[in-house]
Amino acid sequence: MDGDDARSHSRLAWLLLEAVACHAVESDPGELQSFQTCLREIVAKMEQSKNDAAMLVLTGEAIKSIETYNRGVQRSLGSQIKELQSITSLFTRSMLQISKGTAGSAAKLRHIERQIEKSSQTEDLRILKTQLEVSLGVICEEAAAQERRSEEVAGQLRDAMSRPESAAVLSEAVGDLDMVTGLPNYRAAEQAIRAAITSHTSTYVVLFSVERLEVINGRFGFSVGDRILMLFGQHLAQRISQSDRLFRWRGPGFLAVIDRSGPEISIRAEIARMVSARLEQEVELGGRSVLLPISASWMLTSVVDSTMDKVSKKLDAFSAAQAGAIAHQ
Repeated sequence: MDGDDARSHSRLAWLLLEAVACHAVESDPGELQSFQTCLREIVAKMEQSKNDAAMLVLTGEAIKSIETYNRGVQRSLGSQIKELQSITSLFTRSMLQISKGTAGSAAKLRHIERQIEKSSQTEDLRILKTQLEVSLGVICEEAAAQERRSEEVAGQLRDAMSRPESAAVLSEAVGDLDMVTGLPNYRAAEQAIRAAITSHTSTYVVLFSVERLEVINGRFGFSVGDRILMLFGQHLAQRISQSDRLFRWRGPGFLAVIDRSGPEISIRAEIARMVSARLEQEVELGGRSVLLPISASWMLTSVVDSTMDKVSKKLDAFSAAQAGAIAHQ
């Protein structure tokens, strides 16, 4: 091979191997960089090669390097595909169970789902898979516990309805429940306030008002508004003391009757911590998921040396102020 032919072949080899190096599939950044460096070193040797035999040896090295890298990419991609398939299976099972789980479990799954979308490395996927397995186990336990509770309640209702003398009592009890949240409604709340006033104990009434509920109902529908009320009700029920009583008030309100003997500033700090936790509800908007933040305003008033009329006026004034704030937004 004369000098011109050698330079032409060297140039052609450089173009081909540089193209392979630039457009190689990336499965691991470190391995890709090593592969590209190896090919460019082979090209440099080719440019210095003086005979056909040396060129053939270098061509064989290039082919071997390409085949080795190709096998590595295939193994890596196969591993990632298996991990993704495993995660998809786990996530599908999770979503089948999530309707029976709590809002907290749903939030954990949404967090993991976002991490899956951002992950690019196999090791990241393995870690997320482990987290998802743990979350699924918790959700399944919650679902089983919820199913047991539902069976117990259903059994009690069947027993009660089977007795004619209990049907009237059951109907009366259901009449004092809020149909959205399952909490005692405002009629039961008013009875609890009256009882607290006559007991002359250190009792407070807290009224919570879910913010922007009318706007949410108008934009996303009442079903979304109902889900927000259920989520906020669950949040309060999990954070108040077992001796406290929680009720569903009118409109966007929830009312708690609490017995506290400490200074009022400490009680206010307790309530502020209760409503400061971040809450979100996922809704579908224009074919994509949107997280609606859930927040609430609140007021606290003591029933000591008060009357039902005075307490009602304070509650109504607060509710009217909240409604007015929404109207002026």
